[in-house]
Amino acid sequence: MRRAFTLIELIITTIIIAVIVSLALPMFSDQSGGRLSAAQHRLWADIQYAQAWTIANPSTPAKIKFLSDGYTIEGPPDAGTVRFNKNSFSEASGVLVTVTDVPVGGIPFNHSGALNIGLDAAEPRIHLSTGIGHESIDLVLQPTSGQIRVEKAIGLP
Repeated sequence: MRRAFTLIELIITTIIIAVIVSLALPMFSDQSGGRLSAAQHRLWADIQYAQAWTIANPSTPAKIKFLSDGYTIEGPPDAGTVRFNKNSFSEASGVLVTVTDVPVGGIPFNHSGALNIGLDAAEPRIHLSTGIGHESIDLVLQPTSGQIRVEKAIGLP
């Protein structure tokens, strides 16, 4: 009696391996989109928290200052620094932060939740990226209302 594999057994085994690999491969790929999304949602929530704090406590307004890998909230007693790294906010580890049209001292809020930077000021833009590929997310703040607009960009290589 011969003890060899038939062609059908080899094909079925190859198909099973291909299905397993195709299901497992996304787990090993770059998760930069998920990290960007986590950073965006955390920053969005913290901006809204700073606005709500300032509306409720106008005598001690909140301010957000930006770092290369996160930001600091000043004003509320339970506020602090959020860094996009494994020690602080690991879900967004490696996300880089750059800002445009943000005052040197950070973004202060006024008693109505709007930005306290002047009526003719440009819209502050907070750019989040991973440095991998060309995907990024920008949060743009409207100075007179404090509303946040999200702009996603996927650049071409």
